Amino acid sequence: MSLQDDENTKLSAKIKELEEDRARLQKTVSIQQTQIEKHRALAAESNKKCDGLQLEEIENLNRSHKQAAAVHSTVEVRLNRALEEVERLKTQLNKMKQEKKMHFEAAKLLSFTEEEFMKALDWGK
Repeated sequence: MSLQDDENTKLSAKIKELEEDRARLQKTVSIQQTQIEKHRALAAESNKKCDGLQLEEIENLNRSHKQAAAVHSTVEVRLNRALEEVERLKTQLNKMKQEKKMHFEAAKLLSFTEEEFMKALDWGK
């Protein structure tokens, strides 16, 4: 029986050691599961924050786009008005040039007529 008792003692010690390992491993698994849950919660919170930031960024970009479009529209209207004013001034300048030319021609004709009139007065003497 001594051999059997010795074998039983060894097996009991082995069982005790295995139970201690099992308890330690269960504790480690429990701690790791808790950490996994914490990491999942952190990941979900990070995803939520990321989605919020992306949405905020999209809203900011849309707002900036609308502001840029409004500024562009205003600048385009002002540019068109300026171009219309330039065309109006060009037309007015051309009219003034034509009037000046007509006045010059009229003055030239008037001076010839005046010269001829003076000659006629002198001719009659």
